[in-house]
Amino acid sequence: MKLNFLLLLVLMVVLPASYAGCKGNISYEDNLIIREDFSINSSQSESYTHQFNDLTCVGTNTINPLKTSDVIVGLYDDTVKLALKFTWVNSSDISLASGKGDFSASYRVDVSPASSAASVNISAGSGNSVYIKDVTSLSSATATSQSSALFTLVVCLLSGKAWEPCITSYHNSLAKDGGFYSANLRLTYNRKQTTCKPEELNIVLPDIALSELAVNGKIVSKNVTENIRLQCDNLFGDRKQTSRKMVTYLSSSDLVAGSSFILRGSTDNGVGFVLENNNQVVNISSVTGQGDATTLWKVDKPGDAVNSNTVNIPIVASYYVYDKSKVKPGNLSATALIYVKYD
Repeated sequence: MKLNFLLLLVLMVVLPASYAGCKGNISYEDNLIIREDFSINSSQSESYTHQFNDLTCVGTNTINPLKTSDVIVGLYDDTVKLALKFTWVNSSDISLASGKGDFSASYRVDVSPASSAASVNISAGSGNSVYIKDVTSLSSATATSQSSALFTLVVCLLSGKAWEPCITSYHNSLAKDGGFYSANLRLTYNRKQTTCKPEELNIVLPDIALSELAVNGKIVSKNVTENIRLQCDNLFGDRKQTSRKMVTYLSSSDLVAGSSFILRGSTDNGVGFVLENNNQVVNISSVTGQGDATTLWKVDKPGDAVNSNTVNIPIVASYYVYDKSKVKPGNLSATALIYVKYD
Protein backbone atom coordinates (compact mmCIF):
# COMPACT_ATOMS: atom_id res chain seq x y z
CA MET A 1 0.00 0.00 0.00
CA LYS A 2 2.81 2.41 0.77
CA LEU A 3 4.38 1.74 -2.64
CA ASN A 4 1.14 2.48 -4.47
CA PHE A 5 0.60 5.64 -2.50
CA LEU A 6 4.14 6.80 -3.21
CA LEU A 7 3.71 6.13 -6.95
CA LEU A 8 0.48 8.13 -7.05
CA LEU A 9 2.17 10.97 -5.22
CA VAL A 10 5.04 10.99 -7.71
CA LEU A 11 2.64 11.06 -10.65
CA MET A 12 0.75 13.93 -9.15
CA VAL A 13 3.96 15.90 -8.85
CA VAL A 14 5.56 14.97 -12.18
CA LEU A 15 2.66 15.19 -14.64
CA PRO A 16 1.93 18.91 -14.28
CA ALA A 17 5.60 19.69 -14.72
CA SER A 18 5.71 17.78 -18.02
CA TYR A 19 2.54 19.38 -19.44
CA ALA A 20 2.98 21.17 -22.77
CA GLY A 21 0.45 23.06 -24.81
CA CYS A 22 -1.27 26.39 -25.53
CA LYS A 23 -4.73 27.34 -24.34
CA GLY A 24 -5.06 30.91 -25.60
CA ASN A 25 -8.00 32.16 -27.63
CA ILE A 26 -6.97 35.22 -29.65
CA SER A 27 -8.78 36.88 -32.56
CA TYR A 28 -8.41 39.97 -34.71
CA GLU A 29 -10.94 41.89 -36.77
CA ASP A 30 -10.13 43.04 -40.29
CA ASN A 31 -12.04 45.45 -42.50
CA LEU A 32 -12.45 45.06 -46.24
CA ILE A 33 -14.00 47.93 -48.20
CA ILE A 34 -15.07 46.93 -51.69
CA ARG A 35 -14.16 49.55 -54.28
CA GLU A 36 -16.99 51.70 -55.62
CA ASP A 37 -16.11 50.69 -59.18
CA PHE A 38 -16.16 46.95 -58.41
CA SER A 39 -19.09 46.43 -60.78
CA ILE A 40 -16.89 47.40 -63.74
CA ASN A 41 -13.52 46.18 -62.42
CA SER A 42 -14.83 43.05 -60.80
CA SER A 43 -11.92 41.68 -58.82
CA GLN A 44 -10.22 42.79 -55.65
CA SER A 45 -7.57 41.29 -53.39
CA GLU A 46 -6.35 42.28 -49.94
CA SER A 47 -3.77 40.76 -47.57
CA TYR A 48 -3.63 40.91 -43.78
CA THR A 49 -0.90 40.04 -41.27
CA HIS A 50 -1.37 39.51 -37.53
CA GLN A 51 1.04 39.03 -34.65
CA PHE A 52 -0.21 36.59 -32.01
CA ASN A 53 1.28 36.24 -28.52
CA ASP A 54 -0.17 33.42 -26.43
CA LEU A 55 1.13 33.73 -22.88
CA THR A 56 -0.43 30.39 -21.89
CA CYS A 57 1.96 28.27 -23.97
CA VAL A 58 4.06 25.75 -22.04
CA GLY A 59 6.81 23.61 -23.54
CA THR A 60 7.34 23.31 -27.30
CA ASN A 61 4.28 23.57 -29.53
CA THR A 62 3.22 23.42 -33.15
CA ILE A 63 0.66 25.86 -34.55
CA ASN A 64 -1.22 24.63 -37.61
CA PRO A 65 -2.87 26.97 -40.15
CA LEU A 66 -6.27 25.36 -40.68
CA LYS A 67 -7.97 24.74 -44.00
CA THR A 68 -9.89 27.78 -45.21
CA SER A 69 -13.42 27.81 -46.64
CA ASP A 70 -14.72 29.93 -49.49
CA VAL A 71 -17.72 32.07 -48.58
CA ILE A 72 -20.57 33.56 -50.63
CA VAL A 73 -21.98 36.78 -49.18
CA GLY A 74 -25.19 38.52 -50.22
CA LEU A 75 -25.74 42.29 -50.07
CA TYR A 76 -28.64 44.57 -50.91
CA ASP A 77 -31.26 41.84 -50.46
CA ASP A 78 -28.91 39.38 -52.16
CA THR A 79 -29.08 41.28 -55.45
CA VAL A 80 -25.30 41.51 -55.13
CA LYS A 81 -23.46 38.23 -54.45
CA LEU A 82 -19.73 38.14 -53.86
CA ALA A 83 -17.45 35.11 -53.75
CA LEU A 84 -14.67 35.33 -51.16
CA LYS A 85 -11.67 33.03 -51.44
CA PHE A 86 -9.31 32.89 -48.44
CA THR A 87 -5.75 31.56 -48.70
CA TRP A 88 -2.76 31.52 -46.39
CA VAL A 89 0.29 33.44 -47.58
CA ASN A 90 2.31 30.66 -45.93
CA SER A 91 0.44 27.51 -44.98
CA SER A 92 3.39 25.78 -43.28
CA ASP A 93 3.14 24.71 -39.65
CA ILE A 94 4.66 27.09 -37.12
CA SER A 95 7.03 25.62 -34.51
CA LEU A 96 7.25 27.38 -31.17
CA ALA A 97 10.29 26.97 -28.94
CA SER A 98 9.80 25.97 -25.32
CA GLY A 99 7.85 28.59 -23.42
CA LYS A 100 7.36 30.77 -26.51
CA GLY A 101 3.93 31.84 -27.72
CA ASP A 102 4.55 34.63 -30.21
CA PHE A 103 4.14 34.09 -33.96
CA SER A 104 2.74 35.86 -37.02
CA ALA A 105 0.39 34.71 -39.76
CA SER A 106 -0.74 36.30 -43.03
CA TYR A 107 -3.68 35.56 -45.28
CA ARG A 108 -5.16 36.88 -48.49
CA VAL A 109 -8.75 37.32 -49.59
CA ASP A 110 -9.76 37.44 -53.27
CA VAL A 111 -13.18 38.88 -54.08
CA SER A 112 -15.07 38.21 -57.31
CA PRO A 113 -18.72 38.29 -58.42
CA ALA A 114 -20.68 35.15 -57.59
CA SER A 115 -23.26 33.59 -59.87
CA SER A 116 -26.78 34.93 -59.40
CA ALA A 117 -27.81 31.32 -58.70
CA ALA A 118 -25.15 30.80 -56.01
CA SER A 119 -26.31 29.91 -52.49
CA VAL A 120 -25.50 32.66 -50.01
CA ASN A 121 -23.67 31.67 -46.80
CA ILE A 122 -24.02 35.04 -45.09
CA SER A 123 -26.55 37.72 -46.05
CA ALA A 124 -26.65 41.38 -45.11
CA GLY A 125 -30.38 41.49 -45.85
CA SER A 126 -31.10 44.92 -47.30
CA GLY A 127 -27.78 46.22 -45.96
CA ASN A 128 -24.33 46.62 -47.46
CA SER A 129 -22.11 45.03 -44.80
CA VAL A 130 -21.52 41.55 -43.38
CA TYR A 131 -19.42 40.27 -40.48
CA ILE A 132 -17.74 36.90 -41.05
CA LYS A 133 -16.27 35.03 -38.11
CA ASP A 134 -13.08 32.97 -38.32
CA VAL A 135 -12.32 33.50 -41.99
CA THR A 136 -8.88 32.11 -41.21
CA SER A 137 -7.79 30.26 -38.09
CA LEU A 138 -4.84 28.46 -36.56
CA SER A 139 -4.78 25.88 -33.80
CA SER A 140 -2.40 23.97 -31.57
CA ALA A 141 -4.96 21.18 -31.15
CA THR A 142 -4.06 17.64 -32.14
CA ALA A 143 -4.47 16.47 -35.73
CA THR A 144 -7.27 14.17 -34.62
CA SER A 145 -9.17 17.04 -33.01
CA GLN A 146 -8.66 19.22 -36.09
CA SER A 147 -9.96 16.54 -38.44
CA SER A 148 -12.97 15.89 -36.25
CA ALA A 149 -13.81 19.59 -35.99
CA LEU A 150 -13.45 20.11 -39.75
CA PHE A 151 -15.70 17.14 -40.49
CA THR A 152 -18.33 18.56 -38.14
CA LEU A 153 -18.09 21.96 -39.86
CA VAL A 154 -18.55 20.48 -43.34
CA VAL A 155 -21.54 18.41 -42.23
CA CYS A 156 -23.07 21.47 -40.57
CA LEU A 157 -22.73 23.61 -43.71
CA LEU A 158 -23.97 20.86 -46.02
CA SER A 159 -27.05 20.45 -43.84
CA GLY A 160 -28.08 23.97 -44.84
CA LYS A 161 -27.36 25.69 -41.56
CA ALA A 162 -26.06 29.26 -41.56
CA TRP A 163 -22.35 30.05 -41.44
CA GLU A 164 -22.46 31.68 -38.00
CA PRO A 165 -23.61 28.70 -35.87
CA CYS A 166 -21.47 26.25 -37.85
CA ILE A 167 -18.26 28.22 -37.50
CA THR A 168 -18.96 28.93 -33.82
CA SER A 169 -19.29 25.19 -33.16
CA TYR A 170 -16.05 24.59 -35.08
CA HIS A 171 -14.25 27.27 -33.09
CA ASN A 172 -15.46 25.94 -29.73
CA SER A 173 -14.55 22.36 -30.61
CA LEU A 174 -10.94 23.27 -31.38
CA ALA A 175 -10.58 25.65 -28.44
CA LYS A 176 -11.28 22.77 -26.04
CA ASP A 177 -8.14 20.94 -27.13
CA GLY A 178 -5.61 23.72 -27.66
CA GLY A 179 -4.91 27.32 -28.55
CA PHE A 180 -7.16 28.89 -31.16
CA TYR A 181 -6.16 31.97 -33.16
CA SER A 182 -8.35 33.56 -35.79
CA ALA A 183 -9.24 36.56 -37.91
CA ASN A 184 -12.76 37.88 -38.38
CA LEU A 185 -13.66 40.02 -41.37
CA ARG A 186 -16.12 42.86 -41.84
CA LEU A 187 -16.89 43.44 -45.52
CA THR A 188 -18.61 46.63 -46.68
CA TYR A 189 -19.68 47.61 -50.18
CA ASN A 190 -20.93 51.16 -50.72
CA ARG A 191 -21.83 50.58 -54.32
CA LYS A 192 -22.42 53.43 -56.73
CA GLN A 193 -25.24 52.69 -59.14
CA THR A 194 -25.24 54.60 -62.40
CA THR A 195 -28.51 56.40 -63.09
CA CYS A 196 -29.53 58.19 -66.28
CA LYS A 197 -32.62 60.27 -65.59
CA PRO A 198 -34.65 61.70 -68.48
CA GLU A 199 -35.48 65.38 -68.49
CA GLU A 200 -38.99 66.49 -69.36
CA LEU A 201 -39.35 67.33 -73.05
CA ASN A 202 -42.12 69.39 -74.62
CA ILE A 203 -42.22 69.29 -78.43
CA VAL A 204 -44.36 71.94 -80.11
CA LEU A 205 -45.16 71.54 -83.80
CA PRO A 206 -45.98 74.59 -85.95
CA ASP A 207 -49.59 75.20 -86.90
CA ILE A 208 -50.72 73.42 -90.03
CA ALA A 209 -53.54 74.16 -92.48
CA LEU A 210 -56.33 71.65 -93.08
CA SER A 211 -55.40 71.66 -96.76
CA GLU A 212 -52.06 70.08 -95.84
CA LEU A 213 -53.85 67.17 -94.15
CA ALA A 214 -55.66 65.83 -97.18
CA VAL A 215 -54.09 62.37 -97.35
CA ASN A 216 -53.33 59.65 -94.82
CA GLY A 217 -49.77 59.28 -93.59
CA LYS A 218 -46.91 61.37 -92.29
CA ILE A 219 -46.77 65.08 -93.08
CA VAL A 220 -43.12 65.90 -93.78
CA SER A 221 -43.50 69.66 -94.28
CA LYS A 222 -43.92 70.68 -90.64
CA ASN A 223 -41.77 68.43 -88.47
CA VAL A 224 -39.61 69.41 -85.48
CA THR A 225 -36.33 67.91 -84.28
CA GLU A 226 -35.57 67.82 -80.55
CA ASN A 227 -33.41 65.77 -78.19
CA ILE A 228 -34.46 63.49 -75.39
CA ARG A 229 -31.89 64.39 -72.77
CA LEU A 230 -30.67 61.92 -70.13
CA GLN A 231 -28.67 63.19 -67.16
CA CYS A 232 -26.32 60.44 -65.93
CA ASP A 233 -24.78 60.28 -62.45
CA ASN A 234 -22.36 57.91 -60.73
CA LEU A 235 -20.20 57.30 -63.76
CA PHE A 236 -16.63 56.04 -63.40
CA GLY A 237 -13.30 57.23 -64.77
CA ASP A 238 -12.36 59.60 -67.56
CA ARG A 239 -14.44 57.64 -70.06
CA LYS A 240 -17.57 57.93 -67.91
CA GLN A 241 -18.20 54.21 -67.57
CA THR A 242 -21.53 52.88 -66.32
CA SER A 243 -22.02 50.37 -63.53
CA ARG A 244 -24.95 48.53 -65.12
CA LYS A 245 -26.92 47.83 -68.26
CA MET A 246 -29.62 50.26 -69.37
CA VAL A 247 -32.17 50.63 -72.14
CA THR A 248 -34.35 53.64 -73.05
CA TYR A 249 -37.77 53.42 -74.72
CA LEU A 250 -41.15 55.19 -74.85
CA SER A 251 -44.54 54.18 -73.50
CA SER A 252 -47.91 55.86 -74.00
CA SER A 253 -51.60 55.41 -73.34
CA ASP A 254 -52.35 57.71 -76.31
CA LEU A 255 -51.58 55.19 -79.04
CA VAL A 256 -54.15 54.83 -81.79
CA ALA A 257 -55.93 51.49 -81.47
CA GLY A 258 -54.12 48.82 -83.46
CA SER A 259 -50.99 50.93 -83.95
CA SER A 260 -47.63 50.72 -82.20
CA PHE A 261 -46.34 54.10 -83.39
CA ILE A 262 -49.19 56.60 -84.06
CA LEU A 263 -49.98 58.89 -81.14
CA ARG A 264 -53.59 60.08 -81.05
CA GLY A 265 -53.88 63.90 -81.03
CA SER A 266 -57.50 63.91 -79.87
CA THR A 267 -60.22 61.34 -79.35
CA ASP A 268 -62.40 62.94 -82.03
CA ASN A 269 -59.79 63.94 -84.61
CA GLY A 270 -58.12 61.90 -87.33
CA VAL A 271 -54.76 63.65 -86.92
CA GLY A 272 -52.04 62.51 -84.54
CA PHE A 273 -48.27 62.37 -84.35
CA VAL A 274 -45.41 60.07 -85.24
CA LEU A 275 -41.88 60.07 -83.85
CA GLU A 276 -38.67 59.05 -85.61
CA ASN A 277 -35.14 58.33 -84.48
CA ASN A 278 -32.26 57.89 -86.92
CA ASN A 279 -34.74 57.91 -89.84
CA GLN A 280 -36.70 55.04 -88.33
CA VAL A 281 -40.25 55.20 -86.98
CA VAL A 282 -40.26 54.85 -83.19
CA ASN A 283 -42.46 52.03 -81.93
CA ILE A 284 -44.01 52.85 -78.57
CA SER A 285 -45.13 50.49 -75.83
CA SER A 286 -48.71 50.63 -74.55
CA VAL A 287 -47.61 49.33 -71.14
CA THR A 288 -44.76 50.12 -68.74
CA GLY A 289 -42.62 47.23 -70.00
CA GLN A 290 -40.65 47.63 -73.20
CA GLY A 291 -42.33 44.90 -75.21
CA ASP A 292 -41.78 45.69 -78.90
CA ALA A 293 -40.96 49.34 -78.30
CA THR A 294 -37.94 50.74 -80.13
CA THR A 295 -34.70 50.88 -78.16
CA LEU A 296 -33.67 54.53 -78.38
CA TRP A 297 -30.42 54.17 -76.43
CA LYS A 298 -28.78 51.40 -74.45
CA VAL A 299 -25.77 50.28 -72.45
CA ASP A 300 -24.99 46.66 -73.27
CA LYS A 301 -22.87 45.80 -70.23
CA PRO A 302 -21.38 47.27 -67.06
CA GLY A 303 -18.20 49.14 -67.85
CA ASP A 304 -19.37 50.50 -71.20
CA ALA A 305 -18.45 54.16 -71.66
CA VAL A 306 -20.96 56.93 -72.37
CA ASN A 307 -18.20 59.60 -72.45
CA SER A 308 -20.42 62.29 -70.98
CA ASN A 309 -22.83 62.88 -68.11
CA THR A 310 -25.42 64.01 -70.65
CA VAL A 311 -26.88 61.74 -73.32
CA ASN A 312 -28.82 63.29 -76.21
CA ILE A 313 -31.24 61.15 -78.22
CA PRO A 314 -32.48 62.90 -81.38
CA ILE A 315 -36.23 62.72 -82.02
CA VAL A 316 -38.16 64.03 -85.03
CA ALA A 317 -41.88 64.70 -84.44
CA SER A 318 -44.33 64.98 -87.34
CA TYR A 319 -48.07 65.23 -87.90
CA TYR A 320 -49.69 61.99 -89.00
CA VAL A 321 -53.10 61.61 -90.61
CA TYR A 322 -54.55 58.25 -89.68
CA ASP A 323 -58.22 58.93 -90.59
CA LYS A 324 -58.69 61.75 -93.12
CA SER A 325 -62.47 61.51 -92.78
CA LYS A 326 -62.18 62.82 -89.20
CA VAL A 327 -59.70 65.64 -89.81
CA LYS A 328 -60.93 68.94 -88.34
CA PRO A 329 -59.55 72.10 -86.74
CA GLY A 330 -58.56 72.05 -83.09
CA ASN A 331 -55.76 71.59 -80.59
CA LEU A 332 -53.88 68.33 -80.64
CA SER A 333 -51.70 66.84 -77.91
CA ALA A 334 -50.29 63.48 -76.88
CA THR A 335 -48.06 62.24 -74.09
CA ALA A 336 -45.35 59.61 -74.13
CA LEU A 337 -43.33 58.59 -71.10
CA ILE A 338 -39.57 58.16 -71.33
CA TYR A 339 -38.43 54.98 -69.59
CA VAL A 340 -34.90 54.04 -68.59
CA LYS A 341 -34.81 50.38 -67.59
CA TYR A 342 -31.89 49.08 -65.52
CA ASP A 343 -30.61 45.50 -65.33
